Amino acid sequence: MFRRDTPRGQTMVEFALVLPILMLLLVGFFDLGRVVLANDALSHAAREAARYAIVHGASSANPSSVPNPCPVGPLPAGIVAPAPSASCPHPSPSKESIRQEAIEQAAAAGSRVTVEVCYGAGCVGDTDIPGATNERGTPVTVTVRSTVAMSAAGLVGFSSFSTSSSSTMLVNH
Repeated sequence: MFRRDTPRGQTMVEFALVLPILMLLLVGFFDLGRVVLANDALSHAAREAARYAIVHGASSANPSSVPNPCPVGPLPAGIVAPAPSASCPHPSPSKESIRQEAIEQAAAAGSRVTVEVCYGAGCVGDTDIPGATNERGTPVTVTVRSTVAMSAAGLVGFSSFSTSSSSTMLVNH
């Protein structure tokens, strides 16, 4: 009988040629997954921060009559903001509590998270519409941005990927 000669080592060479491509694809899928996770985290953070802003709006001329008298954002005329305290570290007109809420909720998006908060219809960035307050019915927009560092994409020139999410709600408190 005749014996077939098998080319020894051919499988090892083919594996050595294919392995880097497979590893690049695998790391690329992880990068894509991190971007999707960051985008989802930013969407959640924007919604939660906007909800925080609408729940902590101005509700009465006497803040002590409210169970949690710590409004955030620009106050309407006639309402006096409480003094900073342990239970209310950033009262109106500060938006810092809203920013902190967004950053806490965006933990999965990475460490480079920026938050913009503005009051009024059509506002942009951190600039409120002139005369906008945190009264019931006023729209508040929270925009959260993050940059995700990429591993595999760095080989083709993409060292990072920027993602953002925005949420607009009406103050209802």
